Amino acid sequence: MFGVRLDTVKSWSAGRNQPPAGVVADLRDLYVKIERSAAEMLATIDGATADAGHPPEAIELGLAGDDHEARDIGWPCVGAQRAALGIVAARSPILVVVVPRGSTPATAAAADRHERG
Repeated sequence: MFGVRLDTVKSWSAGRNQPPAGVVADLRDLYVKIERSAAEMLATIDGATADAGHPPEAIELGLAGDDHEARDIGWPCVGAQRAALGIVAARSPILVVVVPRGSTPATAAAADRHERG
């Protein structure tokens, strides 16, 4: 997300070096986005389950293949999207299967809907 090596982030986390101005605020904003997105996905799953009258066996969620694709769908990087999907998987009462975005008919249809706006 910041274009730095993992060792740099570790040195920020350990307090050995100070992050550039704004990085901490950007990370806080990203945390809020991840939590909000996870909550929205869980609400969508709950709504779809209520509409269907019974829960599906599993829900497929598509993960971007790289950071460029993640940015195209509104994430700064794949890791941020992966964090939101992980929260959904942990909190959902329904089995969540994370697959490469567009690799199944369901995720391909969702990607197509997103691209059409």
